Amino acid sequence: MRLLSTSEFTARLASPYTDAKLAASELLLDGKPTGLIVTGAALEAALDWQGCRIAFFTDDIPFEDMLRIYMFDASMTLVDAAVLGAMYSTGTFAELTLQPPNALTFRFFGGTAWRMVLLGEQEFSLPFLSDPSGVSREFKFFRHFRIEGKPQPGGARDISGQAETITRRQTATALPRRASRKRISKWYDSFLMNG
Repeated sequence: MRLLSTSEFTARLASPYTDAKLAASELLLDGKPTGLIVTGAALEAALDWQGCRIAFFTDDIPFEDMLRIYMFDASMTLVDAAVLGAMYSTGTFAELTLQPPNALTFRFFGGTAWRMVLLGEQEFSLPFLSDPSGVSREFKFFRHFRIEGKPQPGGARDISGQAETITRRQTATALPRRASRKRISKWYDSFLMNG
């Protein structure tokens, strides 16, 4: 298990974030475009494990950032993916620590250290039940990595040391109350209609 340098594995923005869709990035291997496009704006880290490549992307959306984890096999076929995050919460990808032979830890949101266990063989998992709160995946019965963690409920301290509720409250009071509620309502209605 080793971290990949930016000369080995990197990404470039393929399409920016808009109100209608999330940002997407194209993956580059050894500086050459692969044609593979993934959702995410910023490549936070990439690593190699038993010929597989694991990439960590964030959406780069203030106050509602998500962490997207992609696992590709040796031929760059996507074999597994997961998303960490929740509405109205945000995170900062930090403290990535490799734990050979097959695990790593990092922080993102929920005031917890997340642990990722890479699996030599795919394992059975129950959709919506096998992952902790705040982790989502496509509807599949098998996975190639496991995410472990117990995010703390709202108000728990995040890695920057400020309470998430205080940050939200400060953001909300920066705008006049009526304008803030109108904008949030308009955004929420748009989100419900566009998915």
